[in-house]
Amino acid sequence: MRRFRVRTLKVRLIISVFVMITAVYGLITMMMLLAYYAGLFTYENTPFTGRVGLFILVAIFFLISVVIGIIIFYRFNQLFLHPLVELSSALKQVEKGNYDVSVDTNVNVRELYRLMHGFNRMAKEISSATLLKKDFISYFSHEFKTPITSIRGFSRQIKERELDPEKQKEYIDIIYRESDRLIGMSSNVLTLTKLEHQQALTDIEPYALGEQLRRTVLLLEKQWTEKDLTLDLDIEEVEINNNEEIIKQIWVNVIGNAINYSAQGGKLTISCKLDGEYVKVRVRDEGEGMPDRVRERIFEKFYQGDASHGSRGNGLGMSIVKRIVDLCRGRIVIKSQVGKGTTVIVYLPVRCDV
Repeated sequence: MRRFRVRTLKVRLIISVFVMITAVYGLITMMMLLAYYAGLFTYENTPFTGRVGLFILVAIFFLISVVIGIIIFYRFNQLFLHPLVELSSALKQVEKGNYDVSVDTNVNVRELYRLMHGFNRMAKEISSATLLKKDFISYFSHEFKTPITSIRGFSRQIKERELDPEKQKEYIDIIYRESDRLIGMSSNVLTLTKLEHQQALTDIEPYALGEQLRRTVLLLEKQWTEKDLTLDLDIEEVEINNNEEIIKQIWVNVIGNAINYSAQGGKLTISCKLDGEYVKVRVRDEGEGMPDRVRERIFEKFYQGDASHGSRGNGLGMSIVKRIVDLCRGRIVIKSQVGKGTTVIVYLPVRCDV
């Protein structure tokens, strides 16, 4: 139906142009006839002598009108009809379920530009929502199998066997930890999947980064006090322009990892300094460190370098960090030595104009 309407518009335009040509031609002919009968010129003083010359002159005016009409039609088609035909074709693709489609926004008409740009954004949002659903289901089915199997197995042991109180408490603790792991994993999977299909950060406002880092340290106080860590904070007062809630996830994950992998009674160093147009946040622990093969894959989804440390996380934290840093047009550097600790350096632009 849409394509039919577009074609009808084109036909109507052609008819309108040639009606306009005929009107102009008729007006010119009428003016020439009136001028002739008023005695303003005769056959003899026309550029082409005689009656034939008058007809030739009228024909020249007609040809000029046709050329002008064709130019007008071509320009109108280029400005309006071609983008509308392209948009109609793209809409038909969306109707068929193909959301990876876009239209050219290089148009000179402001209203059409907004229309084409709006369509592209709509298609991206629909595509992102569809991929979000597929990825979320895929991640859940792949990574949730182990804790669910564990919960089921220990629950059956408690139900079918008579266990002593100590053993029963041990199994209940395992079920609790695995349930907690599932909750954390579901939250992280959803967060990461949303970020992966997000093209730019929104709700960008200026805020104090130093204060955010201090609040994050207080938020994780229970973890670092249990490890009896010594904190060395060197945080400058820096204001950045970004999404405060999303950036907070960087520090929760990075500082949380540093605490988890620190040695008991070790030292945790956190610094924040202005570095040109960027702010440089450095988090260093004195933990066990990691080999190069682990460091190179640290941003992969669900990757854990040492299976024995699987209970410490779900392998999604650094993937979330990397995605947020990329959305900010920032940079993250990880330096690590086995037995000497790990340093994570995050560079974020002071002004996030994305």
